[in-house]
Amino acid sequence: MFSSETIQDPSILNRTSYFTDSSVELSKIFQEEINILIWQRIINDKLLKAGNYILGKYPELAISEVVKPEEVEKTLIQEIDSSEEVSCLSKDISEVVKLFCMLFNVNSVWLRLDAIDKPMCPRFHADYLKCRLVSTYKGPATQWIPHNLVNHSKLGSGNEGKSDKESGLFLKDEDIMQLNVGDIGLLKGEAWEGNQGGGIVHRSPHSEDSKQRLYMTIDFVDLYLRIFQNRSNLDI
Repeated sequence: MFSSETIQDPSILNRTSYFTDSSVELSKIFQEEINILIWQRIINDKLLKAGNYILGKYPELAISEVVKPEEVEKTLIQEIDSSEEVSCLSKDISEVVKLFCMLFNVNSVWLRLDAIDKPMCPRFHADYLKCRLVSTYKGPATQWIPHNLVNHSKLGSGNEGKSDKESGLFLKDEDIMQLNVGDIGLLKGEAWEGNQGGGIVHRSPHSEDSKQRLYMTIDFVDLYLRIFQNRSNLDI
């Protein structure tokens, strides 16, 4: 998470969201004013079935690997199993990893696939990273607030111990947007060059009752290395 106290005044930045139904337009994330791009795709019944299968059989699944696109299918089958459902999901994730690598001209990524039943990041925040791809194969998906509807002074310690809603971070529940199952979201963070103060404000989905999710993130390898290095230093 990123403290708003160390960034430039976000109110002077023009940041907006972009929706598309085609992977061809993913490159629009490079436009300065776009801090979240959502590829609204409809996943087929086989992928929905795969999500149900994995959550049912592996309710504590937690995969975190640095992989190349051509390694994804083999890695996931080794980590989970060789069933038809897992193979179907692995093929889809492999294609998404390939798209990410082509988009950002990298040859490997940090891939995470998790089965979770509670919010991983329950409070709205902006991450200190360049750009993260998120997608949910089963269950409620990521929530976010358009840049112009966020009172950025209420992020982090600015909430004064109050909940996001009580603090005035946003004015009304209708300001909160949410990805759909299968959507591919590119979330631009605070470390994207020129985007300091413009990182998309988002959180894990909230629900009155516990709901299982099969959630995927794709990050740049340098983020993985930075986190790993920090942990290594703490262990010394």
